[in-house]
Amino acid sequence: MDSIYQNNTFKTVVFLSFFFFNSCAFVGQLAIPMESIDKPKGPYGIGTQVFFWTDEKRSEQYTTDPTDFRKLQVQIWYPAQMKEGYQKTTHMVFPNKTLDAMASTLNVPVNFIRHGARLMSSAVQGAHPVEGEKFPLILFSHGDGGVATQNLSQVEALVSNGYIVIAPNHTYNASITFDEEGTPAIYQSNITWSEQTIYSKKYYANQLIRYRYADIAFILDEISKNTIQGSISNPYYDMIDFERVGMMGHSMGAGTSYHGLINDRRIKSAAAFDGWFFPLDKKTFSTQTDKPFLHLGQEEYLDIDIEGDINNSESGKINFDIHNAILENNTSSFVVYVENSLHVDFTDYKQTYIQGRPFTIPISDFGDISRNKIKNIMNKSILEFFNYTFKGEEFDPTVLDQYNNSIKVSYDPN
Repeated sequence: MDSIYQNNTFKTVVFLSFFFFNSCAFVGQLAIPMESIDKPKGPYGIGTQVFFWTDEKRSEQYTTDPTDFRKLQVQIWYPAQMKEGYQKTTHMVFPNKTLDAMASTLNVPVNFIRHGARLMSSAVQGAHPVEGEKFPLILFSHGDGGVATQNLSQVEALVSNGYIVIAPNHTYNASITFDEEGTPAIYQSNITWSEQTIYSKKYYANQLIRYRYADIAFILDEISKNTIQGSISNPYYDMIDFERVGMMGHSMGAGTSYHGLINDRRIKSAAAFDGWFFPLDKKTFSTQTDKPFLHLGQEEYLDIDIEGDINNSESGKINFDIHNAILENNTSSFVVYVENSLHVDFTDYKQTYIQGRPFTIPISDFGDISRNKIKNIMNKSILEFFNYTFKGEEFDPTVLDQYNNSIKVSYDPN
């Protein structure tokens, strides 16, 4: 009798466990519905490749091991030759491991968000590059706690229209990154820099931006070589026009982009998405320049009294002032103020998370702007800007206007 009871109990536990975990998956899809980003509309196919590079000239500032050098997960997207039936890659690199780490951080069952592993990109891993053409190179820097693929909509829109984009995960400043074996490194603060925030928040932020820019400078150095790490012939060398190099980024990555624009002669123009410019030193944001610069931001940048979520703190007010100083000191600066937008709207989180369905968890970090409208505003503005910078095309006046005659931009969402 006991053995029968124990056997039935075991079966019950197995059944309930199975029901629980599958229910978590079902509930997760209802509460956090997600879908892949839209396919870009440009004429070029998209190839991609992931590399793991070590900067042996820099020690790792986030660890105590003096022999630990700076290691970066780097991804490149490029115009590629497409054939029928090519398998597209996932939106995330190591999606299951990424979701495992996210579930642990959020303290939720991993099955609750496992469906995120099904998010797909439009890129093909290792696809053969387009031959006989040269393309501008755009460097991308993610936000504080973001990842290299957080603005994949903008990356793929550019690449499909004849650009190459390369981006690192800023190790320990990314939400998660990996080494070549797939071992994760989670976001953390630099203890020494953080201790300095007691005396100066600006000190930590400026150290971080400089460290992030050093990542960008390093990957630009590497991709400019005939042979990349691992004694591999650089398959992209002949297709990159190194006289046409730009940069773009979101939030802290926007500040990193402007730092690179001013301090790196190789970077000819930069685009910022709802930028966090607070960390920039005075020499950088006060430099007189005519290097083209575009900022797409929420209306709070137009008027600090307009409700928003980036300039409403003591540091935010400084951020607002620095933003205006940049526009005044850069004679080739352009700006687009996007109505009803908030900070996260300028990333793919807005594109992949489906709002408004029954049982969907509402996210207050999103503004009222529709996902199609913010995508169209960003993609069209960024493409217009870099085409103006690198391809000699004039701005469409309905897309951008000079800083001194700034406009609010609104596109048809279809």
